Amino acid sequence: MKIGAWTAAVLASAVGSLASAQAISFGSSKAENYLQTADGVVTPYNDWSCVLSISADTVDAFSDCSITYAGPLSPLGLGIVGNTAPYGQVWYGYSTLHSTLASLDAEIPPGDYEFSFTGNALPGGTHTFTLPPSTFCAETPELVSDTYSRLQTYKNDMSLDFIGQMSGFADVPGANASAVSFVVYDVGKGGLFWSASLPPTAISFTIPTGSLEVGRAYFGVMYYTVSFSSPGAGINGGSHASSFSKNVFFYFNTRGPCPADLNGDTFVDDEDFVLFAQAYNILLCSEIAMPDKCPADLTNQGTVDDEDFVVFAQAYDQLLCNPE
Repeated sequence: MKIGAWTAAVLASAVGSLASAQAISFGSSKAENYLQTADGVVTPYNDWSCVLSISADTVDAFSDCSITYAGPLSPLGLGIVGNTAPYGQVWYGYSTLHSTLASLDAEIPPGDYEFSFTGNALPGGTHTFTLPPSTFCAETPELVSDTYSRLQTYKNDMSLDFIGQMSGFADVPGANASAVSFVVYDVGKGGLFWSASLPPTAISFTIPTGSLEVGRAYFGVMYYTVSFSSPGAGINGGSHASSFSKNVFFYFNTRGPCPADLNGDTFVDDEDFVLFAQAYNILLCSEIAMPDKCPADLTNQGTVDDEDFVVFAQAYDQLLCNPE
């Protein structure tokens, strides 16, 4: 069944002389997200989504290109999401968020997606990418046993590796690139501090000491990803890849026992309120003007807002960081 024709209409540009031998890869990723808030407490976000991607192996491969097709994510390129050496340039198309997998599959159904294109990084012709039926693992991703609560207290002694547990998952027949993967980012400015990829059946992970910094708020994601990869199936040696991922988000910080003491004098008082108010007016931890590590984000959400003020006010009323 042909679902649609992808047309990569390449505009005249100064990069029109890119070699037609460039490797082009095609990919799809469907995902469901969860949130873990305590040991044994994992809640689905009830949002399912899909990303379709086209990538090349050099920087500026798709400059001045328009990538469209007769389907729901047209135009495919909502923006260039990657354009660095040695990874090359990547275009993404995002589905809408859906409350059920059936609804997502109705928008982005399995089947053959036919691309047609001319010029620039893409040689003239057509190419078919086959999106397989949605094939998620049966297991729900979760930090098991007391891993979540120990992660919350890891800040008390970061001199040792952190060793956590998860259940792992049973891989799907035919999948050949499945994995349990982790990323840990700074909540504020988004820098990646640690990542790992393990076999699907792995039941433990280790964050080496020194990977995380004192005084930061973090969010982590653990992915249970069933993946099908076909190296060489793309254009000029590029690949095809389709993944189906269940992802659980979790938050923690490595701040001290009195995080509302923003100036470090063991009191939460007017001086701290001035610092908090300045951060509150900036709002986003990602803003350049926000102090490093966004210390006023007391709820680990990437913003300094009313929820943080509630936490700050409670500490302000107490005054002393260690009352007798």
